[in-house]
Amino acid sequence: MSFPTSFHDIPGDHTRGPPSSSSSLSSSLYSSYSTIMSSTATSITSIIQASGTASASVSASASASASAAAEAAAEAAEAAQEAWLAARLKVNTEVITQYAAGLSALIGVFIIAHWLHFMSVKLGWSRSRNPVLFPFIAFTRVTRRILVRSLPGFTSVGHAVLVLGYVGLNALFGFYRIDYSQPTNLAARFGWMATGNMVFVVFLALKNTPLAILTAYSYERLNVLHQIAGYATTIFMIIHASVYSAYFIDAGRIEVLREDVITAGIILGFAMFTSVLAGMILRRFNYELFYIIHLVLFILMVVTLGLHRPSLNGEQTLYATIIMAALWFTDRLIRFCRLVYNSINNEACVYALPNGGTRIVLWKPLQRARPGKHCYVWLPKIRTFETHPFTIVANDPMELVINTYSGFTRDLHRYATQNPGASLKVSVEGPYGTMPDPMDFDKVVLVAGGSGATFTFGLAADMLRRMPENSKQQIDFIWAVRKHENLTWFTQHLDNLRNHMHAPRIALKVHITRLSQSPLNRDSSLERPSASDSSTTDLGPTALEKGADYIAVSGPASSAATRYESEREGEGEREKYNTQHLGIPSASSSTTELPVIIGRPDTEAEIKAAVQALGKDQRVLIAACGPDRLTNTVRNVAATCISADGPAVEVHCEQFGW
Repeated sequence: MSFPTSFHDIPGDHTRGPPSSSSSLSSSLYSSYSTIMSSTATSITSIIQASGTASASVSASASASASAAAEAAAEAAEAAQEAWLAARLKVNTEVITQYAAGLSALIGVFIIAHWLHFMSVKLGWSRSRNPVLFPFIAFTRVTRRILVRSLPGFTSVGHAVLVLGYVGLNALFGFYRIDYSQPTNLAARFGWMATGNMVFVVFLALKNTPLAILTAYSYERLNVLHQIAGYATTIFMIIHASVYSAYFIDAGRIEVLREDVITAGIILGFAMFTSVLAGMILRRFNYELFYIIHLVLFILMVVTLGLHRPSLNGEQTLYATIIMAALWFTDRLIRFCRLVYNSINNEACVYALPNGGTRIVLWKPLQRARPGKHCYVWLPKIRTFETHPFTIVANDPMELVINTYSGFTRDLHRYATQNPGASLKVSVEGPYGTMPDPMDFDKVVLVAGGSGATFTFGLAADMLRRMPENSKQQIDFIWAVRKHENLTWFTQHLDNLRNHMHAPRIALKVHITRLSQSPLNRDSSLERPSASDSSTTDLGPTALEKGADYIAVSGPASSAATRYESEREGEGEREKYNTQHLGIPSASSSTTELPVIIGRPDTEAEIKAAVQALGKDQRVLIAACGPDRLTNTVRNVAATCISADGPAVEVHCEQFGW
């Protein structure tokens, strides 16, 4: 808007001419008039401009006030958001702490149960008929009668109860104290649960676990729970990632998923899922490849977890990452140092055995090793960067007997076949494994199938070494093999059982389930139970497969067994057995005559007879090693033998695989 600044700009006066110049008065008046009008116009313009400036100033002030109010509101909202996140963090921290306490309490139950059992054995409570202790003894035996039974999908009922307790703790603390008004609250809680379970998974995988001392559960017996914990961790991770991803996508904030910390979390999730998938599928077909993938992915998971939550402040998840890395690194460092130490001036001779067996004899014994336990063997000539677990059969000299499957064992057997008696650089690391002390029992029943005899021969050898001359302990040794060639794997150990000073106290029963035509089997007294012309004869389904109604022909198979039976049964009428003698090559002589039983053992009848022969104040250990079907049968039979008014029965099973 403009205003006139001269006379000529005043509206309505454009038709009027200037006054005549002939009149001086008129000129003077005209000049004064023009001056006055110009001053007036200037004043009006100044007033109007000042008014506009004041209006603009008022408008700017109002805008600044609105902006300040908006900023204050944003700060208040941000403060409220931070307070809400801090409150959620506090709740999640408290809940994960309570979850850790719950897991510790679960472990504590097993620690207390183990040491109470240990004290009852050492103090003789398990043998006592004291009426004060009897209710406690009866309760524990009834409980164990239930828990030691096998259960499909689990090692035993007790193992299923343990898994159920673990799953229950996860379900409880996974949903406890959650505000469901925001879906991200559930995602945050599951992220915390996944992190906590990752630490637990690593703890269960430690070879040098403190639980081996505190609970008598070595790492291999914790392996199944390690797998279950891995599945739980993966489920928490998937839900955590899915809910957060859906939330940010629905909110139109997909750019958040491109941030570095989120990218690290995505990599972590895929690494975890791939590792579990490899464990479920690849582990069954190629364990060595699975182990390499599992190890590489674990390292990737630890690194990406640290990058996903890299701060020690706030959530403090980085502490969990540091704990995991420290546990794993310490365990690996201990194992590496043992390998280095045990490799000094240590070599091993390898020998090929019939039917795919391989014997390794080490020059140096392993400290603290006991037959029946296992150790990890490093043979760089066969596999430079791998160690593999095998059961210790003897410790002086240290001896391992290995069956051939695939991978390392196949390459080892091939090398031993091509280089019989060759000497190789070797190191061992261990020993590992926990088992009841056989010296605490009046009788030990050892049951083995195939190469599972590495465990039972080791346990028997350890017993014979420790038994005093006046010992009254008894050993029932039951071993079933498919072919008589497998007997050569343990020729020296069979000789030891038959010729030891305590041989009269050993009932040795060796069963051959198949007969084959070979140079080792040319005794004309051996009649084939079938007229078939095939090279081998399968003697039918085992009693383990057919159940309790199937009664196989079995019985004492050696003079040692006969002497033991005579002590137990006196002059009673003996049952007739289908027993033959086989000539077996020995390292110390051309052949060793060993009576064997043709046919599969009736394991149930053998175990029941061994338990029933004991008094109520005696204790028996039933130990088995072999396929799952064998160990399941042994568990179930042992459970039926546990009673409140009978002998104390304890069962220990070693299983194939890891």
